[in-house]
Amino acid sequence: MEPSEHLAHLRQETEAFIAAAASDPGAAVPSCPGWAVRDLVLHVGNTWARAADVLATGREVERRPLPTVESDAQLLAWGRDRADEIVDAVERLSVPDPEGQCWTFLPPHNRGFWARRITLETLLHGWDCRAAVGPPSPMDAGLAADGVDEFVFVMLPRCLQRNPAPWSGETVHLHRTDGAGEWFVQLDGGEVTAERGHRKGDVAVRGTGSDLYLWVTGRRSADDLDGLDVVGDEAVATRWTVDIRF
Repeated sequence: MEPSEHLAHLRQETEAFIAAAASDPGAAVPSCPGWAVRDLVLHVGNTWARAADVLATGREVERRPLPTVESDAQLLAWGRDRADEIVDAVERLSVPDPEGQCWTFLPPHNRGFWARRITLETLLHGWDCRAAVGPPSPMDAGLAADGVDEFVFVMLPRCLQRNPAPWSGETVHLHRTDGAGEWFVQLDGGEVTAERGHRKGDVAVRGTGSDLYLWVTGRRSADDLDGLDVVGDEAVATRWTVDIRF
């Protein structure tokens, strides 16, 4: 997916996030235990702000201090400003020069990385927000599949480096059912080997792009597999939901 495509999705996802947050800022966020929607707005807004600063400078920067707000209206206005800021940064910097060098916490170290990363961060936390205030609609199928791909190759190794788990070569085959997309993942201690394509694993997890992205990022428990088809060693799938934390 090109940065221009990520930008189009980012516009939509920031709008959807702010709209959902405005509907009930005090609602608890089940997928982010201990947080209310207000906390999610602060987290996502500050993430948008930092990404905009990194794109503007090309360097690693500290997060901005969290704002002092006295009302939900002020918080939402601040969140709206940060959404506009990151959309503007991606449009001005990532889209015209995706290969331009820029600090990132993982390769590739370029501006295009942030167009993808911040769009997927917004997509996932947008779902968290919608799930807090009502039944959430599915994610965009193609963007969610891009999220699965980024998670497998970029975020999963980072997750296991931070939170090692006693994996010993278990394999998982992820199969998207609403479009192209298959991934094979082997987990061994804190190491991840991943490839795109069809290959038999210890367990296969099949579902839409949206359902797969929610599953790999821990938004589905072992008891919440609605829409997913699990074939093979279900114990491996259960371990994933326990050990892998985004």
